[in-house]
Amino acid sequence: MRSLPRRPLNVLAGVCLAVLSGAAPAAAQFAYRPAGELVTGSGSGRVDERVYAPGIRYPIQDAPSFLNSQVWGVGGNSGPSGSQCAARNFSYPWHDNFCESRSWDMPLCPSGTGHQGQDIRASSCMPNVHPALAVADGTITNVGSYSVYLTTADGTRFDYLHMGRVAVAVGDTVRRGELMGYVSNEFGGTATTVHLHFNIRQSVSGVGSVFVPPYMSLVRAYEALVAPPVAPTPRFRGEFVRQSFPLASASFEMTPGQILSGSIDLRNTGTETWRPGQTFLGTTQPRDRASVLAGPGWPNDHRAASVAGDVPPGMVGSFVFTVRAPGTPGEYRQFFSLVEDGVTWFGDDGGPPDDQLQIRVTVVPGAQASDAGSETMPLDAGDAPPDPDASTDRSLSAAGCGCRAAGGRAAFGGLGVTLGALALLVTRRRRASRGSHARARTP
Repeated sequence: MRSLPRRPLNVLAGVCLAVLSGAAPAAAQFAYRPAGELVTGSGSGRVDERVYAPGIRYPIQDAPSFLNSQVWGVGGNSGPSGSQCAARNFSYPWHDNFCESRSWDMPLCPSGTGHQGQDIRASSCMPNVHPALAVADGTITNVGSYSVYLTTADGTRFDYLHMGRVAVAVGDTVRRGELMGYVSNEFGGTATTVHLHFNIRQSVSGVGSVFVPPYMSLVRAYEALVAPPVAPTPRFRGEFVRQSFPLASASFEMTPGQILSGSIDLRNTGTETWRPGQTFLGTTQPRDRASVLAGPGWPNDHRAASVAGDVPPGMVGSFVFTVRAPGTPGEYRQFFSLVEDGVTWFGDDGGPPDDQLQIRVTVVPGAQASDAGSETMPLDAGDAPPDPDASTDRSLSAAGCGCRAAGGRAAFGGLGVTLGALALLVTRRRRASRGSHARARTP
């Protein structure tokens, strides 16, 4: 019988896998030959890219795993001499063997006979080690000497052959991912090679209830196992870059009514452009509460600053604002998150206050300053020692906003973003009681 012509190799890039316990290392990338391409000399395949059972779970619990022929593989009756544990049997690319030469009636195969299903090896040739799982919800409709049938509500039947330590019985209802048994070599009292033979039986229009090609269904299930879909990038997310407020280990120390100014630079790591008058640093705890630290230039008492200009994804934007110390001595905290006005808040995980962007101000006794006489002091890195964690990856997103000093808290939120520390801290400046110039002092 002829073999199909060679066609392009299908590769899933970036999936690094290794064979476990007893086999040689696998290739670095998952790859598979086209559907219908059989091992040379093993029969005429069916060229059929259809996924007959979309969304199934891969039937073996863990990767790596290998689809290829048992009979035409190394150590098989018609294959090269050697051990079934040969590294060649545990390597990519995968090969279809649905229509491999057999005596079973197979209406969908070119010769009218074939193999019925697909041979699957686990990551090693050891029997009763690798769990085989239910590919879908269903009912166990048969348990034979070496076969188990799982039938779903739509009538599709999935057959598991050669399992050991079978974990189900006829009539059991199983859920997708539940244990069925273990990959083994059971064959009604006569051992076969260690593998799982997997069939899909469905009703096909004009043909009836027949075995259908499982190859592409298994390819898609395996891709989902080894390379789950990556969560999409949020529309709105920000990552801390730098700030003119120096990082330190203490809060602002200010005199009553004193005004300090500075800026925070954030990188837009979402997919939407930030725009002036739309994207703000807004107050939280709770959201939109008026801030006692609101200084001149705030858009209102619960928006510290608008972004300074359009900030496309990947670019850095500045939020420039002032802080005014309350008139009563004491400690004051204000928490912030980014907000796209009228659309969404981002960088607010609702967690403990210590895990959020904040300004902490300590108002110390001193001469009361009026609005007209307040001293406005721009802040720069010379006002305090640099923070050794200032370069830590920090981000604000719809999934979470937080603080993390070196060795501190891990990530929050379903998107798994890293949370950063943004304590806006300055040193105390106090006018000397005598003299015509100010004297800086570190508390």
